[in-house]
Amino acid sequence: MRKIIFLLLAMACLSTPVQAQLSKREINRRDSSRPGSREDYFINTLQLIDLPTASLLKGGHVSGSLLLFEEGGMLARLSAGISERMMFGISYGADYIIGDQLIKWNDAPAVHIAYRAVDETSRFFSVVLGLDTQGYGKYWRDSDYPGVPQGSIDATKVPYKRYTYKSRGFYVVASKNYRAFWNVGLHVGANYSLETSDKDRFPDLFCGMDWQLGRDLAVVGEYAFGFNNDAIPMPVGSNGLVRNNFGSKGFLNAGVRWAFQPNMFLEFSAKNLLADNLGNRDYVRVLKIVYFTRATDRDTRYTQTRKISIWERIFGSRRRDDNYRDR
Repeated sequence: MRKIIFLLLAMACLSTPVQAQLSKREINRRDSSRPGSREDYFINTLQLIDLPTASLLKGGHVSGSLLLFEEGGMLARLSAGISERMMFGISYGADYIIGDQLIKWNDAPAVHIAYRAVDETSRFFSVVLGLDTQGYGKYWRDSDYPGVPQGSIDATKVPYKRYTYKSRGFYVVASKNYRAFWNVGLHVGANYSLETSDKDRFPDLFCGMDWQLGRDLAVVGEYAFGFNNDAIPMPVGSNGLVRNNFGSKGFLNAGVRWAFQPNMFLEFSAKNLLADNLGNRDYVRVLKIVYFTRATDRDTRYTQTRKISIWERIFGSRRRDDNYRDR
């Protein structure tokens, strides 16, 4: 099943059907949306749910998100475009921020950095190389195993010193956008996670899709094969049954997005939909709010207008500033 899903999405992403592909003019239009309009980061998403895409923030653009996940957890993420080809960011969070239990902060902030190696064209996909040390879900530590002597926890038998869903680590991802039933983006990639406390150092593969259903609504889906996360069995449930190895079927996530403001959207997602429903763990429901802005637009337009105005006054040009503002 894993191979079939990956091959189908990879073939769709790398093919270039004439009827569905975006023209070069459409790609440029989507990458240069006007200030105050619905920003293209809702369409060309930076992330699917947990997985990265080949879209990046432009230089001077900023994006922030807040993720609410299981056990009262919160994760804040801030990203900024530092050039037209590179993006950098940090993230930090904790378990039990909501609730009456003691807050457990993550051991350290995580970083993510991405570089676009290949630009998307009407006939070719875009490629991004990156590093992301942020995992998702609960972070497992000594306090999650009360009564077990410190230092005796076997990380190859239970999750320990790692997130429930491992971070991508080093990754490469290819994306292709199509004009088919509004806007569709297909994404395939590979990664090597730096979370190896379970001694599972195998690389992983992932794929996904985002589909814009309207101006304010989109759906997203992703699948990680879990090759590096399938050796640990889950705890025994109340019915005495042990679930299959965690991640042995891969991780299937799906969500829906609603852009309630030009530069903000809400995302509700269900994660790990292939859970077998036998143990205490099941699929997880999470909520995320994302904000993005073009930090340099207003100052740039004001400065350009002033320079044109002063230049024209000095040389006595009769051309109006409005002609430049409309360009």
